[in-house]
Amino acid sequence: MEPTNPTIQISNPRYPANDPYRVVEREEVLAQAFRAFVQRAVAAGWKESEVALTLADIADDYVMALARRVQAN
Repeated sequence: MEPTNPTIQISNPRYPANDPYRVVEREEVLAQAFRAFVQRAVAAGWKESEVALTLADIADDYVMALARRVQAN
């Protein structure tokens, strides 16, 4: 099955970093992109559960790498 949208759109933030609405906006924007990514992976033949688990592992690895960078500075 060929995906109908080959790219996942992520809009720019409308609020500055210190604005409390930015948190809500960030979650909405990234959740929408996340769902689109999962749908594309499932359409490509991956099981939804394996996509979810793998993305959680990748996110965990990324957070740990960020933490190491902060400690190094």
